[in-house]
Amino acid sequence: MKGLLCRIKLMNLSYEIWDVFTDKVLTGNPLALIPDASGLSDEQMQAIAKEFNLSETSFVLPSIRADLRARFFTPAKELPMAGHPSIGTIYASYAAGRIAKAEVSLELPIGLVPMKLELEGQDLKRVWMSQGIPELLAEVPDRRAVAKALGIEVEDLVDTLPIQVVSAGNPIMLVPVDSLELLARLRLRLDLLPEDLPANQRSVLAFTFDAPESDLRCRMFAEAMGVIEDPATGSAHGPLGWYLAQHELFEFEQGAFQILSHQGVEMGRPSQVYVRVKKQPEGFSVDVGGQAVKLAEGSLWL
Repeated sequence: MKGLLCRIKLMNLSYEIWDVFTDKVLTGNPLALIPDASGLSDEQMQAIAKEFNLSETSFVLPSIRADLRARFFTPAKELPMAGHPSIGTIYASYAAGRIAKAEVSLELPIGLVPMKLELEGQDLKRVWMSQGIPELLAEVPDRRAVAKALGIEVEDLVDTLPIQVVSAGNPIMLVPVDSLELLARLRLRLDLLPEDLPANQRSVLAFTFDAPESDLRCRMFAEAMGVIEDPATGSAHGPLGWYLAQHELFEFEQGAFQILSHQGVEMGRPSQVYVRVKKQPEGFSVDVGGQAVKLAEGSLWL
């Protein structure tokens, strides 16, 4: 019996739940986080993420190249990078005393990602994730097919702006629509979406400028990656920031602009995503920022 109890104790794995891109619990985008995932296999990480069934679960690991390392899994697959788990992981690590400085590096499958902590004294006000200079992957010429896949008419799209696939690590199809009313009606049919994205990366960020309380209102559909709709998507807002700059939709002041995007409202999970764009000699670089708040903690018995 004593040997059995020891074996059970060794399988006790602590976890935390954080709400990200918000400062209020039960809003924003929930994140499951394993503070010490050392020793877990890929299969165990994927199974745990499927068990939590949140948009992402973060598995924190030691790193010899960075301040810390993390791997992010949706219920269906591992992601090379993601925004809300990056920001949530930094918040959790700061709260636990694992990091204390204002600039840290986070090792992800895509490489080392610079993260900045916006501090007021010892209080963490916001975390910023550098997403570099996003890349335009494709123009989407079949606007009628995109509209049909979203359950609207082609006339409901903003006719002066293109539909484009842009990536800061994850390819995102960016679709501007005319109004909040139309945004609320969207329902994505993956089988009707043009094949401008790989089958397992068919994610759509629809957005409108008809947003009285922010600069933009967004909705994110990522069913192909195991998330029917996401309450807040940091990895999509880097591409969105690039798109806004590329099409001169906001004015630069001293080579930069910052906007606030609301997402998740239609899901009852209102989220606030900050986007900061800077002009660089080689293009537009983007940082995505937000807050996070701890909701719960507990243990997994594997």
